[in-house]
Amino acid sequence: MSDYQEDSDIQPSAPGAPTSATLEEALAKCQIALLPEQVRLLDQYFQLRREWNQKMNLTRHDTYDQFVARDVVDSLSFMRCLQPDEVILDVGTGSGVPGVVLSILRPDLCVVLSETVGKRARAVADIVSRLGLKIPMLIGRAEKYLEAGGWEFHSLVIRAVAPLLNLLRWFRPYWDCFDRMLILKGPRWVTERGQARHYGLMHGLALRVVDRYTIPGTGAESVLLQICPEERLIPPRECRFRKLSCEEMITGVVESPQPGPFAKKGTVPPAAKHQKKPGPKKPSVSKGPGKNPGRRPK
Repeated sequence: MSDYQEDSDIQPSAPGAPTSATLEEALAKCQIALLPEQVRLLDQYFQLRREWNQKMNLTRHDTYDQFVARDVVDSLSFMRCLQPDEVILDVGTGSGVPGVVLSILRPDLCVVLSETVGKRARAVADIVSRLGLKIPMLIGRAEKYLEAGGWEFHSLVIRAVAPLLNLLRWFRPYWDCFDRMLILKGPRWVTERGQARHYGLMHGLALRVVDRYTIPGTGAESVLLQICPEERLIPPRECRFRKLSCEEMITGVVESPQPGPFAKKGTVPPAAKHQKKPGPKKPSVSKGPGKNPGRRPK
Protein backbone atom coordinates (compact mmCIF):
# COMPACT_ATOMS: atom_id res chain seq x y z
CA MET A 1 0.00 0.00 0.00
CA SER A 2 1.27 3.49 -0.83
CA ASP A 3 0.48 6.82 0.83
CA TYR A 4 -2.43 7.17 -1.62
CA GLN A 5 -5.72 6.76 0.23
CA GLU A 6 -9.13 6.00 -1.20
CA ASP A 7 -11.97 8.30 -0.19
CA SER A 8 -13.64 5.15 1.13
CA ASP A 9 -10.73 4.55 3.52
CA ILE A 10 -12.78 5.65 6.51
CA GLN A 11 -12.31 4.20 9.94
CA PRO A 12 -15.40 2.23 10.99
CA SER A 13 -17.06 3.94 13.88
CA ALA A 14 -20.23 3.51 15.82
CA PRO A 15 -20.45 5.92 18.76
CA GLY A 16 -21.14 4.07 21.98
CA ALA A 17 -20.70 0.62 20.45
CA PRO A 18 -18.44 -1.67 22.46
CA THR A 19 -15.16 -2.75 20.90
CA SER A 20 -14.95 -6.43 19.99
CA ALA A 21 -12.70 -8.37 22.37
CA THR A 22 -12.22 -11.29 19.98
CA LEU A 23 -12.02 -11.89 16.27
CA GLU A 24 -15.08 -14.15 16.46
CA GLU A 25 -17.09 -11.27 17.95
CA ALA A 26 -15.97 -8.83 15.23
CA LEU A 27 -16.79 -11.35 12.50
CA ALA A 28 -20.24 -11.92 13.99
CA LYS A 29 -20.95 -8.17 13.94
CA CYS A 30 -20.37 -8.19 10.18
CA GLN A 31 -22.28 -11.47 9.77
CA ILE A 32 -19.21 -13.26 8.41
CA ALA A 33 -19.06 -17.02 8.95
CA LEU A 34 -15.68 -18.73 8.49
CA LEU A 35 -14.23 -22.13 9.24
CA PRO A 36 -12.51 -22.52 12.64
CA GLU A 37 -9.08 -23.02 11.00
CA GLN A 38 -9.55 -19.85 8.95
CA VAL A 39 -10.47 -17.89 12.08
CA ARG A 40 -7.43 -19.28 13.90
CA LEU A 41 -5.03 -18.26 11.10
CA LEU A 42 -6.62 -14.84 10.67
CA ASP A 43 -6.33 -14.21 14.41
CA GLN A 44 -2.68 -15.29 14.35
CA TYR A 45 -2.08 -12.99 11.36
CA PHE A 46 -3.76 -10.11 13.21
CA GLN A 47 -1.58 -10.67 16.31
CA LEU A 48 1.65 -10.91 14.29
CA ARG A 49 0.73 -7.75 12.39
CA ARG A 50 0.02 -5.95 15.66
CA GLU A 51 3.40 -7.13 16.98
CA TRP A 52 5.17 -5.62 13.96
CA ASN A 53 3.03 -2.50 14.17
CA GLN A 54 4.70 -1.67 17.48
CA LYS A 55 8.05 -1.50 15.65
CA MET A 56 6.94 0.33 12.49
CA ASN A 57 3.92 1.91 10.81
CA LEU A 58 2.53 -1.21 9.15
CA THR A 59 -1.23 -0.56 9.34
CA ARG A 60 -3.83 1.79 10.81
CA HIS A 61 -6.34 -1.04 11.30
CA ASP A 62 -5.18 -2.22 14.72
CA THR A 63 -8.44 -3.34 16.35
CA TYR A 64 -10.47 -6.45 15.57
CA ASP A 65 -13.38 -4.32 14.35
CA GLN A 66 -11.20 -2.33 11.94
CA PHE A 67 -9.43 -5.47 10.78
CA VAL A 68 -12.69 -7.22 9.94
CA ALA A 69 -14.68 -4.24 8.60
CA ARG A 70 -11.89 -3.16 6.25
CA ASP A 71 -9.27 -5.83 5.65
CA VAL A 72 -11.38 -8.99 5.83
CA VAL A 73 -14.42 -7.47 4.09
CA ASP A 74 -12.26 -6.05 1.28
CA SER A 75 -10.48 -9.39 0.86
CA LEU A 76 -13.83 -11.21 0.67
CA SER A 77 -14.79 -8.95 -2.22
CA PHE A 78 -11.70 -10.03 -4.16
CA MET A 79 -12.31 -13.66 -3.17
CA ARG A 80 -15.80 -13.66 -4.65
CA CYS A 81 -14.39 -12.70 -8.05
CA LEU A 82 -11.38 -15.03 -8.21
CA GLN A 83 -11.53 -18.30 -10.13
CA PRO A 84 -10.28 -21.63 -8.69
CA ASP A 85 -6.49 -22.00 -8.75
CA GLU A 86 -5.87 -18.46 -10.00
CA VAL A 87 -2.32 -17.15 -10.01
CA ILE A 88 -2.48 -13.61 -8.62
CA LEU A 89 -0.08 -10.76 -7.83
CA ASP A 90 -0.96 -8.49 -4.91
CA VAL A 91 0.41 -5.13 -6.09
CA GLY A 92 1.58 -2.98 -3.16
CA THR A 93 0.45 -5.40 -0.46
CA GLY A 94 1.25 -3.03 2.44
CA SER A 95 0.55 -5.06 5.59
CA GLY A 96 -0.46 -8.12 3.55
CA VAL A 97 -3.97 -7.19 2.45
CA PRO A 98 -5.54 -8.65 0.46
CA GLY A 99 -2.85 -11.21 -0.43
CA VAL A 100 -2.24 -12.88 2.95
CA VAL A 101 -5.94 -12.88 3.86
CA LEU A 102 -6.80 -14.41 0.47
CA SER A 103 -4.20 -17.13 0.97
CA ILE A 104 -5.85 -18.03 4.30
CA LEU A 105 -9.41 -17.94 2.98
CA ARG A 106 -8.65 -19.55 -0.39
CA PRO A 107 -5.76 -22.05 -0.14
CA ASP A 108 -6.35 -23.02 -3.80
CA LEU A 109 -5.05 -19.63 -4.94
CA CYS A 110 -1.44 -19.08 -5.94
CA VAL A 111 -0.66 -15.74 -4.28
CA VAL A 112 2.43 -13.60 -4.86
CA LEU A 113 3.02 -10.37 -2.90
CA SER A 114 4.86 -7.26 -4.03
CA GLU A 115 5.84 -4.21 -1.98
CA THR A 116 8.13 -1.27 -2.77
CA VAL A 117 9.06 -0.42 0.85
CA GLY A 118 11.79 -2.88 1.85
CA LYS A 119 11.21 -2.76 5.64
CA ARG A 120 7.50 -3.30 5.21
CA ALA A 121 8.05 -6.12 2.71
CA ARG A 122 10.41 -7.95 5.08
CA ALA A 123 8.00 -7.53 7.98
CA VAL A 124 5.18 -9.12 5.97
CA ALA A 125 7.54 -11.86 4.76
CA ASP A 126 8.32 -12.64 8.42
CA ILE A 127 4.59 -12.79 9.21
CA VAL A 128 3.99 -15.11 6.25
CA SER A 129 6.81 -17.39 7.36
CA ARG A 130 5.54 -17.59 10.94
CA LEU A 131 2.06 -18.40 9.65
CA GLY A 132 3.51 -21.32 7.71
CA LEU A 133 2.25 -19.97 4.38
CA LYS A 134 4.22 -20.37 1.16
CA ILE A 135 3.78 -16.93 -0.38
CA PRO A 136 6.62 -15.28 -2.33
CA MET A 137 7.43 -11.64 -1.60
CA LEU A 138 8.81 -9.46 -4.41
CA ILE A 139 10.57 -6.36 -3.08
CA GLY A 140 10.32 -3.45 -5.49
CA ARG A 141 7.89 -2.11 -8.05
CA ALA A 142 5.65 -4.79 -9.53
CA GLU A 143 6.01 -3.46 -13.08
CA LYS A 144 9.80 -3.79 -12.88
CA TYR A 145 9.42 -7.52 -12.25
CA LEU A 146 7.07 -7.81 -15.24
CA GLU A 147 9.63 -5.90 -17.30
CA ALA A 148 12.33 -8.43 -16.33
CA GLY A 149 10.29 -11.19 -17.98
CA GLY A 150 9.22 -14.62 -16.80
CA TRP A 151 6.48 -13.36 -14.47
CA GLU A 152 2.91 -14.18 -15.51
CA PHE A 153 -0.37 -13.90 -13.64
CA HIS A 154 -4.05 -14.32 -14.22
CA SER A 155 -4.92 -11.26 -12.12
CA LEU A 156 -3.26 -8.26 -10.54
CA VAL A 157 -5.16 -7.47 -7.33
CA ILE A 158 -4.83 -3.83 -6.32
CA ARG A 159 -6.11 -2.00 -3.23
CA ALA A 160 -5.34 1.62 -2.20
CA VAL A 161 -2.26 1.96 -4.40
CA ALA A 162 -2.87 4.79 -6.90
CA PRO A 163 -5.50 6.43 -9.15
CA LEU A 164 -6.60 4.51 -12.25
CA LEU A 165 -4.67 6.92 -14.47
CA ASN A 166 -1.37 6.00 -12.81
CA LEU A 167 -2.08 2.28 -12.65
CA LEU A 168 -2.94 2.06 -16.34
CA ARG A 169 0.17 4.04 -17.27
CA TRP A 170 2.47 1.90 -15.16
CA PHE A 171 1.18 -1.44 -16.41
CA ARG A 172 0.32 -0.49 -19.99
CA PRO A 173 3.46 -2.10 -21.53
CA TYR A 174 2.95 -5.39 -19.66
CA TRP A 175 -0.48 -6.72 -20.65
CA ASP A 176 1.34 -9.71 -22.17
CA CYS A 177 2.18 -10.74 -18.59
CA PHE A 178 -1.32 -10.83 -17.06
CA ASP A 179 -4.96 -11.24 -18.07
CA ARG A 180 -6.79 -8.67 -15.97
CA MET A 181 -6.64 -6.15 -13.14
CA LEU A 182 -8.97 -6.33 -10.15
CA ILE A 183 -8.93 -2.89 -8.52
CA LEU A 184 -10.78 -1.92 -5.36
CA LYS A 185 -12.05 1.66 -5.45
CA GLY A 186 -14.19 4.12 -3.52
CA PRO A 187 -16.92 6.48 -4.79
CA ARG A 188 -14.55 8.60 -6.92
CA TRP A 189 -13.82 5.73 -9.30
CA VAL A 190 -16.09 7.30 -11.93
CA THR A 191 -13.95 10.46 -11.94
CA GLU A 192 -10.78 8.38 -12.18
CA ARG A 193 -12.25 6.44 -15.10
CA GLY A 194 -12.99 9.72 -16.86
CA GLN A 195 -9.39 10.87 -16.40
CA ALA A 196 -8.05 7.60 -17.80
CA ARG A 197 -10.36 7.87 -20.82
CA HIS A 198 -9.31 11.48 -21.42
CA TYR A 199 -5.69 10.39 -21.79
CA GLY A 200 -6.58 7.43 -24.02
CA LEU A 201 -5.53 4.82 -21.46
CA MET A 202 -8.81 2.88 -21.67
CA HIS A 203 -8.45 2.28 -25.42
CA GLY A 204 -8.81 -1.43 -26.16
CA LEU A 205 -9.70 -2.22 -22.53
CA ALA A 206 -13.04 -3.28 -21.04
CA LEU A 207 -13.96 -2.06 -17.55
CA ARG A 208 -16.67 -3.81 -15.55
CA VAL A 209 -17.94 -3.43 -11.99
CA VAL A 210 -17.79 -6.98 -10.63
CA ASP A 211 -18.66 -6.32 -6.97
CA ARG A 212 -20.18 -3.54 -4.92
CA TYR A 213 -20.72 -3.29 -1.16
CA THR A 214 -21.03 -0.90 1.79
CA ILE A 215 -18.19 -0.77 4.33
CA PRO A 216 -19.59 -1.85 7.72
CA GLY A 217 -20.02 1.00 10.19
CA THR A 218 -19.35 3.79 7.67
CA GLY A 219 -22.04 3.84 4.99
CA ALA A 220 -19.29 4.38 2.39
CA GLU A 221 -19.46 2.30 -0.77
CA SER A 222 -16.64 0.32 -2.34
CA VAL A 223 -16.61 -1.16 -5.84
CA LEU A 224 -14.38 -3.84 -7.30
CA LEU A 225 -13.42 -3.06 -10.90
CA GLN A 226 -12.22 -5.55 -13.47
CA ILE A 227 -10.15 -4.25 -16.37
CA CYS A 228 -9.11 -6.62 -19.13
CA PRO A 229 -8.31 -6.36 -22.85
CA GLU A 230 -11.47 -6.30 -24.98
CA GLU A 231 -10.35 -9.38 -26.90
CA ARG A 232 -10.17 -11.33 -23.62
CA LEU A 233 -13.61 -10.25 -22.36
CA ILE A 234 -16.26 -12.96 -22.21
CA PRO A 235 -19.57 -11.01 -21.95
CA PRO A 236 -20.91 -9.78 -19.74
CA ARG A 237 -17.92 -9.62 -17.35
CA GLU A 238 -15.79 -12.75 -17.47
CA CYS A 239 -12.18 -12.75 -18.65
CA ARG A 240 -10.44 -15.48 -20.65
CA PHE A 241 -7.36 -16.75 -18.80
CA ARG A 242 -4.06 -18.17 -20.01
CA LYS A 243 -2.83 -21.54 -18.77
CA LEU A 244 -0.62 -21.17 -15.70
CA SER A 245 0.50 -23.57 -12.99
CA CYS A 246 1.43 -22.64 -9.44
CA GLU A 247 3.84 -25.56 -9.32
CA GLU A 248 6.45 -23.46 -11.12
CA MET A 249 6.17 -20.50 -8.73
CA ILE A 250 9.12 -19.68 -6.48
CA THR A 251 8.98 -19.22 -2.69
CA GLY A 252 10.69 -16.88 -0.24
CA VAL A 253 11.82 -13.29 -0.68
CA VAL A 254 13.10 -11.83 -3.95
CA GLU A 255 15.20 -8.78 -3.13
CA SER A 256 15.19 -7.04 -6.53
CA PRO A 257 13.59 -7.39 -10.00
CA GLN A 258 14.84 -10.40 -11.93
CA PRO A 259 13.46 -12.90 -14.47
CA GLY A 260 10.70 -15.03 -13.01
CA PRO A 261 9.87 -18.75 -12.95
CA PHE A 262 8.16 -18.71 -16.34
CA ALA A 263 11.21 -17.30 -18.12
CA LYS A 264 12.29 -19.26 -21.17
CA LYS A 265 15.68 -19.11 -22.79
CA GLY A 266 15.73 -16.69 -25.70
CA THR A 267 12.45 -14.94 -24.86
CA VAL A 268 12.20 -11.16 -25.05
CA PRO A 269 11.08 -9.22 -21.92
CA PRO A 270 7.63 -7.60 -22.47
CA ALA A 271 8.92 -4.01 -22.46
CA ALA A 272 11.57 -4.84 -25.05
CA LYS A 273 8.87 -5.94 -27.50
CA HIS A 274 7.59 -2.38 -27.66
CA GLN A 275 10.97 -0.72 -28.14
CA LYS A 276 12.05 0.41 -31.59
CA LYS A 277 14.86 -1.76 -32.85
CA PRO A 278 17.82 0.13 -34.34
CA GLY A 279 18.18 -0.50 -38.06
CA PRO A 280 21.40 -0.99 -40.02
CA LYS A 281 23.49 2.10 -40.59
CA LYS A 282 23.19 3.55 -44.05
CA PRO A 283 26.52 3.95 -45.87
CA SER A 284 27.69 7.48 -46.54
CA VAL A 285 27.48 8.54 -50.16
CA SER A 286 29.92 10.90 -51.82
CA LYS A 287 28.19 13.74 -53.68
CA GLY A 288 31.14 15.09 -55.60
CA PRO A 289 34.78 14.62 -56.43
CA GLY A 290 37.33 15.39 -53.80
CA LYS A 291 34.86 14.96 -50.90
CA ASN A 292 35.48 12.46 -48.14
CA PRO A 293 32.46 10.07 -48.19
CA GLY A 294 32.97 9.28 -44.51
CA ARG A 295 32.55 12.85 -43.31
CA ARG A 296 29.34 14.80 -42.91
CA PRO A 297 29.48 18.27 -44.52
CA LYS A 298 29.44 21.12 -42.02
